[in-house]
Amino acid sequence: GQIASAEPVSWKVLPLAEARSVGAMMLFGEKYPDPVRMVSMGEFSKELCGGTHLENTADVGSFEITSEEGIAAGTRRIVALTGEKAQVYRERVEETVQRAGELLSSSPEGLAQAAQQLTEKVRQLKKQLSSGTRSGKELLEDEVTTRTGSASGDYGVLRNALRETAKVLNVSLFDVAERLQALQQEAQQLGEQIAELADTEEISIEALREGAELIEDVPVVIAEISVANPNRMRQLVDQLRKQFQPIAVLLAASSEDGKVLLVAGVTRDLVDQGISAGNWVKEIAPVVGGGGGGKPDLAQAGGREPAKIPEALTTARNAMVSQLASRS
Repeated sequence: GQIASAEPVSWKVLPLAEARSVGAMMLFGEKYPDPVRMVSMGEFSKELCGGTHLENTADVGSFEITSEEGIAAGTRRIVALTGEKAQVYRERVEETVQRAGELLSSSPEGLAQAAQQLTEKVRQLKKQLSSGTRSGKELLEDEVTTRTGSASGDYGVLRNALRETAKVLNVSLFDVAERLQALQQEAQQLGEQIAELADTEEISIEALREGAELIEDVPVVIAEISVANPNRMRQLVDQLRKQFQPIAVLLAASSEDGKVLLVAGVTRDLVDQGISAGNWVKEIAPVVGGGGGGKPDLAQAGGREPAKIPEALTTARNAMVSQLASRS
């Protein structure tokens, strides 16, 4: 905002009763000495205050309300910047809107909608990755639909657009651009993971089942696969457990950055007999320089020594032989 006119500011000390009679503003619940110091701004404002003031309202220059909140029943607090700091605030708003608009290829008027679409895209990608399905491929290929156009010159439009976008993203005004950039990076990473997951569909449930070894009349799948994706590995274990009962499965994989992933699962009938996937991976993980665990029916572990995977698979077989031999 901008001060509309210049009004002189004056102050004087007078009895409290006289200040009341001329309509001086007093905050409910505050205690005032008698006499009081009354500050007048032209004819439009009189208040009691012990602090300093400008000599003229025009010296306030522009002002920006940065927040308002309730502090008591029927009482709200407004925080504002004036003068040079208000101008700096305005410039930050304009810069943030411009940067956010560039990130989303959006005009200020479409910024909040574009941000909402981006957050929804990330949510859907997470859901897709978690389910391990290939459906929704079009989501990876589509760009966020935005309203493009030149930035409006109306500062009020820019400020309101930024406030709406910050609310959508649940961040402060000047964190909007950084949050949008982080969401875009997250969407890209999720898309890459889903693409990697889709490229590994050639891993066959039937092939894994055919490679099972019958131990104590229980098919046991112990295999190293090429997909170091915990979501995909859990999906494979789940598919095997749904199609074949009883079955015990342990899958191992190494990632490009030299980490080892282990995922193990057993069917419910084996859990009822005392077999535990959690105990299984606890015995195996130390072999690859790591640790982990989980529930009796599904467990996961990690490690740092991919070269030890063959040894870990041997340990996995021996450990399951022991578990099956001692089951109730």
